[in-house]
Amino acid sequence: MRKIAYFLSGLISLMFIGIVGLSYYVTQQVLFFKLRDVEVIIRRETRAKRMDINAFKKLPQEVVDIDSKFGYKLNTIFITPNETNKWVVICHGVTENKISMVKYVNLFTDMGYNCVIFDARRHGDSGGLTSTYGYYEKFDLESVIDYLIDDFSAGQDIEVGVHGESMGAATMLLYAGELSNRAKFYISNASFSTFEQQLLSIFNQKSKLLAPIVLKVANVFFHFRSKFSVDAVNPEAVVHKIEQPIFFIHSKPDKFITVDQTKRLYELKKGPKVSWYPERGGHVESYNRNPKTYKKKIEEFLTTYVGW
Repeated sequence: MRKIAYFLSGLISLMFIGIVGLSYYVTQQVLFFKLRDVEVIIRRETRAKRMDINAFKKLPQEVVDIDSKFGYKLNTIFITPNETNKWVVICHGVTENKISMVKYVNLFTDMGYNCVIFDARRHGDSGGLTSTYGYYEKFDLESVIDYLIDDFSAGQDIEVGVHGESMGAATMLLYAGELSNRAKFYISNASFSTFEQQLLSIFNQKSKLLAPIVLKVANVFFHFRSKFSVDAVNPEAVVHKIEQPIFFIHSKPDKFITVDQTKRLYELKKGPKVSWYPERGGHVESYNRNPKTYKKKIEEFLTTYVGW
C-alpha cells in the first residue's frame, strides 16, 4: 500500500512539473515568438504585386519615433500624398511590421486619405520586450493617435479612422472600448473575440484535456513575466461601449482565428456596424484574395456611416 502511495505521489509530482514546464514554454512562445524579417516581407509583398517598395519610398512621408507610455520608442511613418484632413491609422498583426501594411496604405491613399503606419511594441524598429496582444499595445495606439492629432497635425481640424488586422484589430477595439477613443470609425479585420478563447483554440489542437489547466498556469507566468493577464485582453467585453461605426471583416476559411469570433463581436456591438465574411482567403487574406471587393466594401462603409 505504501509503495502504491509513493508511486502515485511521484506520478502526481511528475505531472505537476510537466504542466508547469509546459506552461512556462507556452508563455515563452507567446511573449517572444519569432518575428518576420522586413526583407522577407518586402519580397513576399513584391512577388504578390501588393507593393512596390520604390514607389512607396517616393510618397511624401516623415518618420517619427513616438514615446510610448512605457519607456520605449514607437517607430512611425506619417504618409501625406493628399491635401486632406482625413487620416487612417493602420495597425499590423502579430509577427508582421509596418511594411506589411503598405498594401492598405495604397488602398487608402488612392481613396484620397493620408495614412499612419507604425511598428507595434517588440516588432520592427519599435522597442518593447514582450508582445501582449493588445494589453499594452492599446496604449501605444493611443500614443500614436494623440501624437497625430495634437502634435503632427497641431492647429488643424482633422478626422481619424483606424484599420487593424488580427492583433492590430484586437488592439484597436481595446483602445476604442477602454481608452480615450478619438477616432471616427474602425475597420476590424480578423480580430479574436478574447485572447483566452484564441489560446484555448490553439491549445485544444494539441490536447483538449490539458488545455484549460495549461492556460491557468500559463496565466500566472504571464502576470509575473509581463504584468498582464490573459483575461484582460478581451475585446468581447468592451466592444459594446464603442459608439463609432465599426466594419467587421473576416474570411470564412480562416483557421487561425475563426470567423465565429468576429461574428460574436458583431453581435455584441451596439449602434452603427457592418459585417462582411468573404468566402475566400485564410487568416487576414480578405484583401489579398478579394482586393476589388475589399476596396468597394470600405468605400460603401465610409460613405454610408462616416460621411467620407
